[in-house]
Amino acid sequence: MEDRLLEEIKRKLINIMPEECEIDAGFNGIKFYRRNDTEKTHICIQCPCIIFVANGEKHTHISSENFIFKKGYYNITYIDYPVSSHFYNISEENPYLSVYIPVDNKVITEIIKDINQLPAVNFKGISESKADDKLLEAYSRLIDLYNKPDEINFMAQLIIKEIYYRILNGPVGADLKALYTFGSQSNKIYQAVEFIKNNYKEYLHIDDIASKVNMAPSTFFRNFKAITMMSPLQYQKRLRLYEAQRLMLAESITASDAAYNVGYESITQFTREYKKLFHSSPARNIKEIIAGISK
Repeated sequence: MEDRLLEEIKRKLINIMPEECEIDAGFNGIKFYRRNDTEKTHICIQCPCIIFVANGEKHTHISSENFIFKKGYYNITYIDYPVSSHFYNISEENPYLSVYIPVDNKVITEIIKDINQLPAVNFKGISESKADDKLLEAYSRLIDLYNKPDEINFMAQLIIKEIYYRILNGPVGADLKALYTFGSQSNKIYQAVEFIKNNYKEYLHIDDIASKVNMAPSTFFRNFKAITMMSPLQYQKRLRLYEAQRLMLAESITASDAAYNVGYESITQFTREYKKLFHSSPARNIKEIIAGISK
């Protein structure tokens, strides 16, 4: 049953995306992805989301850790992560295919209230689990809505709620509960991440952030690193550098302008930290990315 459902989902996604592309499904922020090329590196700030891999394999690097997103599995990212990803075991005839659903914390919080058996846990900010038949069936019906625009308004939210419900009742449900239970340590780190994300251009003091989420500095630092896999200042630095790269690519601004736009006062420091992360100077890195896109 599981193999048949996966093949059915694969076929549906290939029909929607006959070539390598990224498609907005047109409802609830959902996107479909197809990748054929194993050589390209995908770099972005990955927002809280559920990624279901229908075919192929994606390796996502966060800080010094590597997460493998496998065929038939769903992966949940709970906070905003600066990530780089590579794709494996794919080709034009056998592409990487995935479905992206942004996490809606209001809907999840609403469902959690009705699921009392979930234990309290602390966790890293990414979880994965194999999709069972019921979840695969829900994803298949969700994909069908792309070609049924007259049903979207009524059915989309119902199917998305079903997907959330089945995930919350699955092996990683406790992780989601921990993140969205107000007052839990995981929720406090989530609030801290949101604060840093909204103030990443500013000079931040760890003690001040810890105080904002009502945690002792040492406890805050330890839990922040456990969940995000980097220190608060490393996290802020990654946000700055990834945003600078995006600005240079999307808006064609200079490295110095990008540096100042994301909060750097020294172009020398910016260049040094950029090169350490991307293994190339800002100007060269952007040229390499553009050259890779144009191939």
